[in-house]
Amino acid sequence: MAEHDYLLHSVRNAMKILRLFSAERPELGITEMAQLLDLRKSTVHRLVKTMTEHDFLEKTEKGGKYRLGLALLGLSGVMTTNEEILRESVPVLQQLVDQLGEAAHVSVLEGTDIVYLHKVECRHPVRLLSHIGRRNPAYCTSSGQVLLAFMKEEMVDAALPEELVPMGPNTITDKAALKEKLARIRRLGYSIAVDELHEGAVSMAVPVRDFTGEVVAAITVVGPTQRIHEEQYGTFIEALKKAGEKLTQKLGG
Repeated sequence: MAEHDYLLHSVRNAMKILRLFSAERPELGITEMAQLLDLRKSTVHRLVKTMTEHDFLEKTEKGGKYRLGLALLGLSGVMTTNEEILRESVPVLQQLVDQLGEAAHVSVLEGTDIVYLHKVECRHPVRLLSHIGRRNPAYCTSSGQVLLAFMKEEMVDAALPEELVPMGPNTITDKAALKEKLARIRRLGYSIAVDELHEGAVSMAVPVRDFTGEVVAAITVVGPTQRIHEEQYGTFIEALKKAGEKLTQKLGG
């Protein structure tokens, strides 16, 4: 079996093992898993050992059996948070679009990218790279820059790719210059990106906090530079800040 196929096969079997656990069957031993999945005990043992090392499974105090680990609880917490952000953001985004006449979306940071959880389109949509579920590099988007700006300083480097590849004519490709902008965003409480992700687009973003006070998402308004002019930025930022405060309150912040 080729290495690629072997890895895929192992991943599939690991997922099958996780799916064996339920409220009725919270603990399982190696032999039980092997019998239920019709796999060799040696194969199950190897996979369970790896999954235990990464906290996806944990050994029971009595030993000999396993249960779901804390890593899965952490992932479920992320899903719950994102679902709540999505649910609470819909009316806030709609109000922004009604007020400003441009598209609005809410996004979260995943690795080095931002992911758009929801978007409300405007009456005259323009083809922009911000549809629901799309991933864009955080460093050249206003929402990504807001989320990076409020991260702990030591975590910013880990959330940036090794090379800041130019995406638009104004993409910041120097990490020191980007960190200067992030410090300014942290001070002002908003980000503006013009022609950074691609030419002809301007986006503005503000942070959204949860009940702990941590920044967990960003609300953005985006549109073409031919429609959103510099003299309008103040109006847009004021509306965005109110929207960010409203969503923050909905999340218990």
